[in-house]
Amino acid sequence: MNCNCFEGEPDLALTAGGGRRGVLWWMESVALVGIHYRGQFYEFVPWNSTIHWQIDPWGRWQVQAQNNRFSVCLTATTHQSGTLLRAPTARGLIFFCRDTMQAEITLELKAGDQTILQARSSLCGVEVGGSPWDTIWIV
Repeated sequence: MNCNCFEGEPDLALTAGGGRRGVLWWMESVALVGIHYRGQFYEFVPWNSTIHWQIDPWGRWQVQAQNNRFSVCLTATTHQSGTLLRAPTARGLIFFCRDTMQAEITLELKAGDQTILQARSSLCGVEVGGSPWDTIWIV
């Protein structure tokens, strides 16, 4: 998920991503959420946060992250069919990803029980990729 055009929030940018990566002989799931809001950067990464996600094969993305100071909840949805994109693989560049820049997203950022920010956009970039992927991915 990527968005820097939120309704009524000109100083807000979001990047969130996750995936499976191979490290030597094992695979691991990794993710991050980065939010820049009014001159402050909120970072949620494996070494400082707990990150959970539920990603449909297409159409719905949900991410929750929490560290010792802040928490964030992201939900993005789209009814667009998306565009197939080529991505690098062991077999070279092949059509392996789907994305759109027309997803709806809600973002809620909290410090403890206090809400810092609630924001919405209809111009969120979302993407999925990998193979084969025909069920919801939950971590």
